[in-house]
Amino acid sequence: MDWNYIGLIAVLVALLLVMIQRTEPKRRRLAAILVIPGLLLIRQNAFLKGDLHEETLLAFIIGLLLSFLFWLLIGRYNPVGVDSEVKVIGMDD
Repeated sequence: MDWNYIGLIAVLVALLLVMIQRTEPKRRRLAAILVIPGLLLIRQNAFLKGDLHEETLLAFIIGLLLSFLFWLLIGRYNPVGVDSEVKVIGMDD
C-alpha cells in the first residue's frame, strides 16, 4: 500500500468536503456542483494509474471520516453565518 498516496487523497477529499460544509447555506448547492467534479477527477485519476483501487477507496473513507470529525467537533458549535449577519469591526456604518 502506498500510504503517501492515501494520505494525500484523504486530505484533499476532506478539504473539499469541509469546503461544502462551511459554505453559506443558500450557496451550498453551487459549492457542491463545483466540488463533486473535483472528487470524480481524483477518483478517475487513481483508477487510470493502475493498481491503486484499494488505496483510493481507503483514502475516500478516511477523507469522509475526517470531514465528519471536523463537523462533529467544530462545525456543529460554530455554524456558518449569513451574509447579512457579518459585522466588520472598525466600520462606522
